[in-house]
Amino acid sequence: MEKIMVFDDKAKRRIGLICSVPAAAFLIAFVYYAVVLWPLTGPHQLYGVEGIISRNYDTLFIMLASAAIITAPVFIYCLVLLARLKNMNAAQKLKWVVVFSISAPVASFFFWYFLIRKEPHYVGIYPDIA
Repeated sequence: MEKIMVFDDKAKRRIGLICSVPAAAFLIAFVYYAVVLWPLTGPHQLYGVEGIISRNYDTLFIMLASAAIITAPVFIYCLVLLARLKNMNAAQKLKWVVVFSISAPVASFFFWYFLIRKEPHYVGIYPDIA
C-alpha cells in the first residue's frame, strides 16, 4: 500500500502560513533597519551610519537573530517535506535544496507558492526520508 499525503485547502493554507513566517520576520527586521536609518535621508544629519547602528545594535542583532532562529526549523520542515515527495525527480529536488541553501527565508515561501500550492489533493510520499 502506497503512503499518501492529503493536501486539502486547510493543509495548504497551514503550510503556506508556516512557510511565510521567515520572510515576514526578515521583512520586519528590514523595516526596522530602514526606519532606524531614515534620519540619514534628511538634510540635517547629526550622526553617520556608524552612530545610528551603534546606538541600535542590540535591537538589530536580536531581531536578525530571532529571524534566523525562526527560519531554521521552517527550513528543515520544508526540506523534509521536499524529500518525502514522490512526484519529483532528484534533479528538481536538488534545485530546490540549492535554492533553500542560498535564500532560506524567502525560498520557503516560494517553495509553497510554486510547488505545494499547486499539488493535487492526494500526493504519494515516501514513508520516511532515509
